Amino acid sequence: MKKIHCITLLAAGILGMTSCSDMTSLSTVSADSLGAVAQVIPGTVVSARTVEVSASSSDKNLGMGLGTALGAGAGSLLGRGKGQIVSAVGFGVVGALAGRGVGAAAGKTKGQELVIAADGNKQQYRVIQPIYSQIGAIPVGTHGNLQYGGSSSKFLPDGF
Repeated sequence: MKKIHCITLLAAGILGMTSCSDMTSLSTVSADSLGAVAQVIPGTVVSARTVEVSASSSDKNLGMGLGTALGAGAGSLLGRGKGQIVSAVGFGVVGALAGRGVGAAAGKTKGQELVIAADGNKQQYRVIQPIYSQIGAIPVGTHGNLQYGGSSSKFLPDGF
């Protein structure tokens, strides 16, 4: 009985970790952005809409891997001999499916699609970004800077 309690606590802790990634913080940057050069274009938001950003494949794969391990571990507690192997494999498959679903749900976040009109010319730029916790949703009419280059882009209102 102790093994089942340990596996349950382990599962809760590990699956809780899948929702710990916070892409909505301005104070966290990816390792890929170190040393990257970005162009900065001052402009004003002319269009803004809320979008749902789906989970990344790494969030889904992490959930699937953890679900497989936990399911197989739980299944191995049942049966003896070949029955134990069949149980571990069966629970592992069910755990993989459930874990992938949990990873997909945990990785979803709210974002915004913004259209920015550049100051001084007629160029417009579209960027999709998370709703950063420090800023919140950015309304139409907000002036700031569009930063783009490398593999990421973001619009930050004046003062950020």
